[in-house]
Amino acid sequence: MINREYQVINGHKVFDTNARDEDYKISGFEELYKNEEKHFWFITRKELIKQCMNKYINKDAKIIEVGAGTGNVTKCLIENGYSNISVGEMHISALDYAKSYGIKDRFCFDLLDSPFVDEFECVCAFDVIEHIENDHLAIQNISQSIIGGGNLIISVPALNFLWNEHDVDVGHKRRYSKASIKKLLEENGFEIKYIKYFFIFIIPLLILRAIIKKPKANHIPNGDKIDSINPIINNILIFILKIENRIINYLPNFIGGSLLVVATKK
Repeated sequence: MINREYQVINGHKVFDTNARDEDYKISGFEELYKNEEKHFWFITRKELIKQCMNKYINKDAKIIEVGAGTGNVTKCLIENGYSNISVGEMHISALDYAKSYGIKDRFCFDLLDSPFVDEFECVCAFDVIEHIENDHLAIQNISQSIIGGGNLIISVPALNFLWNEHDVDVGHKRRYSKASIKKLLEENGFEIKYIKYFFIFIIPLLILRAIIKKPKANHIPNGDKIDSINPIINNILIFILKIENRIINYLPNFIGGSLLVVATKK
């Protein structure tokens, strides 16, 4: 159920009439758009998300991806057979990219002021809640939008000792451990079905980055910048992480660069 009116702007359904882009430079979405089909991080994360969705979520389920950015993950899921899926974003300029991907249902709203009640069978939030100071309220609003027995699938950056300049640049408030994300979800009415660290094989590189790029007190965030990477190294990392994805459930579950969680609304 949608509990308030919206305006239609460029085909987007806009609930937040103060939709803004000043806290995330518009050029940042252009950077995403250019990198999401070639950068190892985006490619291998999408592959793992697709694996997880195939296991836990029916292809005909009513789904929304919140904090969807350009909609690239949703595009991937549509190509994988999920036909009843929409995107939600607080930045209206991001929805223009989602429109270019052919995603039909595009909503502009703030997750801390969600217009949905018992609307979706599944909500996806991939690398979203770490950007929100009040993550409890974000999860509560997500829960409000899910029907009873529906699912939440999220990914988040993991482990505080991996905190680095990039976290500051992109506006992260925190990184999560398996225990902390489990506690957050359970305290807000969810039951964990699956929780797994990933980006395990590149932990040495992530530790090195955290050491070399430890944020200084005077560090100025550069939110529209995606770390450049040598194409050869990028392809090697894609190869390594695709292997990890294939054996992910056989790997130890105590360390990784990110976490993927599936939870059910009680």
